[in-house]
Amino acid sequence: MAADRQSDTQTAYTQIRSRILDGRLAPGYPLSPRNMADELMLGHMPVRSAIQRLVVEGLVEVIPRKGTYVTAPTKIDLREIFEVRLALESTAAYLAAVSGPTDGLAAAAQQLRRIVDEGSSDLMTEQRIGWVFHQELFAAAKNDRLYTSYRMLRAQTGLALNELHRDDAATVRRGTLEHLSIYASIQTREPEAARRHMWNHILDGTDARIKLIRGQHGKPA
Repeated sequence: MAADRQSDTQTAYTQIRSRILDGRLAPGYPLSPRNMADELMLGHMPVRSAIQRLVVEGLVEVIPRKGTYVTAPTKIDLREIFEVRLALESTAAYLAAVSGPTDGLAAAAQQLRRIVDEGSSDLMTEQRIGWVFHQELFAAAKNDRLYTSYRMLRAQTGLALNELHRDDAATVRRGTLEHLSIYASIQTREPEAARRHMWNHILDGTDARIKLIRGQHGKPA
């Protein structure tokens, strides 16, 4: 019987943790042990034990007289995440410049150039292609371990590295121009210049992104 309870606790822990990390349970979400037990079709005790483990890990917090919630990222958490992203993506840009652009990266850059040349105001499309550019950059780096590290970081940090839509046209266009500068350095096989452009690109958007995420979670920037 004890073994069954332990197995159910592990199942609950794995399922809840997975939902937190992939964003199904967003930061600030009220985590009711009773509702979660019903959803997972498990007993209340195993679910409570699983949630306690997640509290210890810092993924869940208990607020006295209010309830249990998925932990929202602090400003320090977010900055540390972006510092790791800074290292990963600037390295990817460097390696992509060593190898040269792939067809996928070239196609994304060409689409971005067309948007700029045509003066398009379709911000959603412009941002979507920008997100593709970042994905293709890792493919062009030709380092599976590097890309795996980036994907793991995304999985472990939920919304902090997921794509966030911006409504500021000037900010979106600045990002597009930065993407094109990165690509130009990759195209001319200038690794250090590509690394520097990507470094500055990530830094340029970090503070604004932290404020945006913190605002979504109802916390002061």
